[in-house]
Amino acid sequence: MRNNVPDGDPSTLVPPSGVEKRAGGPTGRVLIEQLRASIRALEQVPVSLATPPAPGAAPSRPACSLTPSHPSNDNRDSPLKALLRGGLHEIQPHAYRDTPAGLGFILSVIGEALTNCRGLVLWCLTRAASREWGRPYGPGLLRAGLDPARFLIVETDTPEECAWALEEGLKSGALAGCLAQVEIKTPLAARRLGLAAQAARTPCLLLSPHGTAAVPGTLTRWRIATEASAHVPFDTGAPGTACWRLSLERCRGGAPGARFHVEAGDEADGLRVAAASSDRAAETGDRRQHSAG
Repeated sequence: MRNNVPDGDPSTLVPPSGVEKRAGGPTGRVLIEQLRASIRALEQVPVSLATPPAPGAAPSRPACSLTPSHPSNDNRDSPLKALLRGGLHEIQPHAYRDTPAGLGFILSVIGEALTNCRGLVLWCLTRAASREWGRPYGPGLLRAGLDPARFLIVETDTPEECAWALEEGLKSGALAGCLAQVEIKTPLAARRLGLAAQAARTPCLLLSPHGTAAVPGTLTRWRIATEASAHVPFDTGAPGTACWRLSLERCRGGAPGARFHVEAGDEADGLRVAAASSDRAAETGDRRQHSAG
């Protein structure tokens, strides 16, 4: 049988059975060293979430972050920075079809959190959510600039089990953040999650299903919707980068009502953030004129 482990010599043949009995001999020692080298090589491969990427293939920093490409002096992105505070944050899609947009935005926030600490991210979801929207996909995370090895995936049968796993993970104090695709049905469970996240100083980002009641006790609550993608220079027919519209519905210690237009950029640009209300009237007029034309 050939040695096909990473960094191994495919031409090396594993000795046949019976060599283990002569472990003290030269051939036995060579076999043991080969097995140890194989184990060390396998330990360097990230945990498989489908097709495991090659070691070291993840970018040094996430392709999407909450750092705007052109920082402004009026600090308009400060409510978005509140998502990195330790506590429970709820993001709810404006419509059913906006759920993937909410997940993409949360992963951008998680990417920002991973640049500042070395812990893992606990990703909890129910089996119903995985059937509806799919399970986490390693190569997709890698393409988004996130290392799959930094995620600890927990899939549960019921929302109650998911809330329990989140709370226990937050109590461990070893996480960089939490991501939850679940409906928190009781105020008691939401309160326990919020207290555990604040005590651990860890952000817990909750993607609630569309149409569910607001979760009590959150630090911030956001509503997200998908917008038309931006135009690509020199190619008007090509699909542009993803654009989202965020509305702040609750902010503990701050005033709600702020709206943001968020455009996902590449690794060099990051996530571009601008106030959505600054040019809303002009944008509406442009669209009306374009429709009339």
